[in-house]
Amino acid sequence: MNYHTNKTILLVDDHVVVRQGLKNLLQQWGYTVVAEGGSGEEAIVLWQKHQPSLAIIDLDMSGIGGLEALNRILLRDKSAKILIYSMHEDSIFAMRAIQAGAKGYVIKTDDAQTLLDAVSKIINGQRYIGQKLAQNLAIDHVNDNRRPLEKLSAREFEVFRQIVDGNSLTQISNSLNISYKTVANIQTQIKQKLDVQTTANLVHLAILHGVVGKREPLA
Repeated sequence: MNYHTNKTILLVDDHVVVRQGLKNLLQQWGYTVVAEGGSGEEAIVLWQKHQPSLAIIDLDMSGIGGLEALNRILLRDKSAKILIYSMHEDSIFAMRAIQAGAKGYVIKTDDAQTLLDAVSKIINGQRYIGQKLAQNLAIDHVNDNRRPLEKLSAREFEVFRQIVDGNSLTQISNSLNISYKTVANIQTQIKQKLDVQTTANLVHLAILHGVVGKREPLA
């Protein structure tokens, strides 16, 4: 068994049970979990405080979410090594994370060995995409005409995600620390790029592409 006693890890996931399971697994392999958090805001604060060898961050959390946290951490520290650990198997999420600067992406349904391989490789300066996700990315590259969400910039995608999660423009403005007018303009740009008219249309697209689960239609 390999041991990595000098390697520190930050865990950020809004489910305590998930964090505890990850912590136990990583400690068995000799890693030191220096801090845990449950939101994107905590991810930023804890990264600055502890400067870990690696941060493992979930995407879907309250507040700014994992993708925006990733962006803000990298603005402060371009050398930061971040692994996204998410329930989303749709390749659009992995593409967004990698484009934003994540060193790897692991799906929560992957086995423990996949996660440990990802952690080891990223800490040692490599990138990591699991086999299942790599296959999805390859398929989507061939069928790129069905990927409308790829038209969105990183900021537009984050606003899109929050809109379809039911957040108001004021809530989005506060979480992203940008003006209400800017959020409203981004919402307009999103609808234009995706060729839709209403928020209900955005939710339909989000469900179709796995950004959110099925829900009652908006009025």
